[in-house]
Amino acid sequence: MKIRIVSPSGHCASEVIDKGADTLRSWGHSVSFGKHAKGSFGRYAGTPEERAQDIIDALKDPGVDVLYASRGGYGAIHILDKLPIELIAKARKPIFGYSDITGLHALWQKAGVASVHAHMMKHLGEIPEHPTSLAVKALLNVEGSWTESLLRGVIGNTALGNAIGAKLDYPVIGGNLTVLSALHCTDFDFDYEGRILFIEDINEPEYKIDCMVHQLRLGGILPKLKGLIIGQFTGCEKDTKMPKNLHDTILDIVAPFGIPVYFDAPIGHVDNNIPIIESNL
Repeated sequence: MKIRIVSPSGHCASEVIDKGADTLRSWGHSVSFGKHAKGSFGRYAGTPEERAQDIIDALKDPGVDVLYASRGGYGAIHILDKLPIELIAKARKPIFGYSDITGLHALWQKAGVASVHAHMMKHLGEIPEHPTSLAVKALLNVEGSWTESLLRGVIGNTALGNAIGAKLDYPVIGGNLTVLSALHCTDFDFDYEGRILFIEDINEPEYKIDCMVHQLRLGGILPKLKGLIIGQFTGCEKDTKMPKNLHDTILDIVAPFGIPVYFDAPIGHVDNNIPIIESNL
C-alpha cells in the first residue's frame, strides 16, 4: 500500500510520526507525508486551510492508496466543510485514525467510503507487535475493497460481536463521544438509522458522559440504533455524587429503547484499541 500520513487535527511531534512511519514501512508499505503533517500552528498541525489541503492533495494523488492520521487531539471540526464530499466519494481512499478523527469518519461515511477507527502513529511506533497493531497490519495487507465478511472476521466472531447478535449484520459507526456530540444537528453528523453505534472518550467526568448519552436520547438517535457498544472511558474517575455508577446510568437511559448494549469493549484511548471498519455495508 502507498500510505500518506496527514495531520487533520493536533500537532504531532516529528519523532512520533517518524517512528510510526517506520512501523508501516517495516510492514512493506511505502510512506509519504502531507506537506503539513509535521507542522505546527499553535495546538494544531497547520491552519484549517493547510490541514484540509493536505487531505485534498492525498485524495487527488494517484500515488496514494490510504490516508493515515498522525494523531487526534482537536481540530478536525475546522475542516469538515472544506473537504469536497464528491472528491472523497470519487477517490474511495480509506482514512485510518480515531479520537478527533471521528469527524472525518462521519464525512467518509456520508461519501459512501469505508474508513478505519484504529491506532495512529504513537501506538504503531511504540507497540507494533501488539495484537491491535497487528490487526491494522492485516487490514492494510488486504487487496481491493473490504467486504462484509472481513468486517465480521475482525469483530463479528468475538464476544463483542456475539453480544450484539447476528454477527454484526448491521453497519458499525461511531467513535469519540465528545466529537459525536459536536456533530449533532449539523450536516456532518453520522446517519444513525439501522446502525450499531460505538462510543468512547478520554478525561471526561461521569456527569458529562451522562449528559452526552442523554443528548443521544433527546436527539432521537437511540431509537434509530440496532445496538450500542460502550468502549473505554479512559481517565474517567468515579463520581461519588452520581446516584448510580456509569454502567447503570447508561443502561437507564438506553433501556426504554430495547436495544442491546455491550459494555467495556476494547475500543478507545487504550493500547487494546481494536480496529473497526466504519462503512455502509
